[in-house]
Parts: sequence; structure tokens; C-alpha cells
Amino acid sequence: MPGSAMSTPARPPFGHLLVVNGLLDTPHRARIAPYFIDITLVPLGKAPNDAQLGEAEVVYGLPLGEWFTSAAQVPKLRLIQLISAGSDRVVRSPLWKDEESKHIQVATGSGVHTGPIPQHFIMTTLALFHKLQEQILISQVEKRWGTNDDMGSMGFIRELRGKTVGILGYGHIGREAARLAAAFGATIIAANTSGKRTPQDGYIVPGTGDPTGIIPATWYSTKDDASLAAFLGASDVILLALPSTLATRHILNAHTLAHVRSHAVIVNVGRGDAIDTDALVAVLDEGRLGGAALDVVEPEPLPAGHTLYGRKNVIITPHMSGRTERYNDIAVDIFTENLERLKKGQELLNTVDPRRGY
Repeated sequence: MPGSAMSTPARPPFGHLLVVNGLLDTPHRARIAPYFIDITLVPLGKAPNDAQLGEAEVVYGLPLGEWFTSAAQVPKLRLIQLISAGSDRVVRSPLWKDEESKHIQVATGSGVHTGPIPQHFIMTTLALFHKLQEQILISQVEKRWGTNDDMGSMGFIRELRGKTVGILGYGHIGREAARLAAAFGATIIAANTSGKRTPQDGYIVPGTGDPTGIIPATWYSTKDDASLAAFLGASDVILLALPSTLATRHILNAHTLAHVRSHAVIVNVGRGDAIDTDALVAVLDEGRLGGAALDVVEPEPLPAGHTLYGRKNVIITPHMSGRTERYNDIAVDIFTENLERLKKGQELLNTVDPRRGY
């Protein structure tokens, strides 16, 4: 229009986005595109080349730590935004040994699993309590009607109401699991490193979790052997929702499993190496554990024919409890929030210290 001022489109705040092992459909890409001058999508399962890494200001998806060798290789990199809650595949990178990499931030997708994994925990716990695994084996494999003798104890099932649920790792997943289990009438106890009530941080899905940490009746410390033993001994159900670190590796082992009640159920949805598999098999074989639901195991995948398969009181799922249909929606929510914060120079959500490992 003659005489009218022409507005210049705002320049995107960031340069090059590199997407690796992540899916971006058209709506999600449209939400992210305004933040970048250009976006490169590396095909799933492929590694980026040096030229792509050299141009990247932000990396998004599920990168492998071995791709990053030094700060000189990624001179423009400011942020690695993971779409996973865990960061173990990135924090083990040689990049973090380089003093020039201290400005590079790493943020996780913690919160993306707040919906599906706690539901998986409730589902598998109730399945074990209601002996669903046994009933499925009878009906699907033996193709007959189950009897009280098959079920044992006159066929009685157990209720979650009145039980004590111990949550080992009180993060986003643990807090939402606590909220759901409490709704069934369970008493919640929690164990963390400090043994003290802590508020929830990072990305929070509205209406979920326990933001102020008021649900657990008692808090225990994983750093104190006596406190951890008391926690395990008080629990009818034990949920492990832990990251993989040196401190959490085999936190359940032959020694600590000795404190677990013989009727208790263990559910692991965090990382497989939190449980010593040989020690777990031993207590199951000796009848010193009521059952287990394992979405993660060590080793993973669990080899065909492993002794954990085929047991009536063990549910094994192939690391799929977090595969929600809303995964990408929530991951992009977290990403765009962090891009806004990065643009404004604010503290990011879900940051981890790669030198500490979490």
C-alpha cells in the first residue's frame, strides 16, 4: 500500500536446530520453526555428520554421547534438549571432560512420562495383586477354567487399600504414582537422597503429581543404610523410578533385598541396573518375594529363555510403559518452554549436570 511502512519479519532467536532420533510431524515442526533459521532432521537411527554438528546451536531428540568428542567439534552448541527423562546416554560423553564445554546446557524431557508410567505401575501392581498373570496363563496357554487351587490361598486376591507403597525415586513419575496409589487408599512412603520432603521441580503436567511433597507419610534416606532398610521393610509395594547413576546401580541387591517383606511386590520402571538381576532371581526362587513387574531389566533386552520369563508372579514388558500417544506433544511443550527461557536468559527446566551424571 503506497506510503505504508513495511514491517520486517523478526529474525529467529537461534540459528541451526539439529533433530536426531526424534520425530517432528508438521504441527510440531510448525511450533518450533519460529525459533530457528533452519532445521535439519537426521533420519532415525543415523548419526549426524561433523558438518551438521558444527552448525548446530541446539540439538533435539535422543543423541548419543559418543557423537560429541570436544567443544571444538560443536562450537555453536548451546543446548542439548533430550526427549527422554533419562540423560545417561549423553552424560557419558567425552565432551564433558573438555573445559570449553561448560556453557553447553543439557535438559531432559522429564515430565513426558507423568501420564503413562504411573498408570503402568498401578496396572501391573493390581495385576499381581489380582493374580491376573496366573489367570491369563491358565486361560491362554492351558485353555481351561481356573480353580481356587490354581490361585492358592483359597483364590483370594489382595487389595491396594490399606497397603504401604514405598516409592524409591520421588520425581515426576514417583509423585504421580503416589497420587494415584493414595486414591486407592494406600499409605505412601518415599525414599530420596536427603530423607527429607522436597518440592517438585522442572516441568509439571498440570493437575498431576505431588508438587509440595505432602503425600508421603514418612521420608527415608537412600544414603543411610539403616533408613533404606527400614523403608524396604515397611513397604508392601516398592516402586523404583530411579535414573541410572553410580549411586543407584544395584540399590536392590542381595543385602538390601533381605530387608524386603516376603509378600512384597517390586515394580521397576526406571532403569534396569537399579536391581541386581541375579539377586532378584534368588529371592523369587526362594519364595522370599511376592512378585515383580519389570519394564526395565539388566541386561536389556532380556535374553530369550531367561529364567525370569514364564513365571506366574513376574510381569515383564519391553521398556514400553512410557510410550504414550501424547509423547511428542509433551516433549515439544517442554522444548518450546525451554527455548523461550533460553532466549530470555532464564534458568531452563529439567537441566542436568553432565559432570555429575544427573
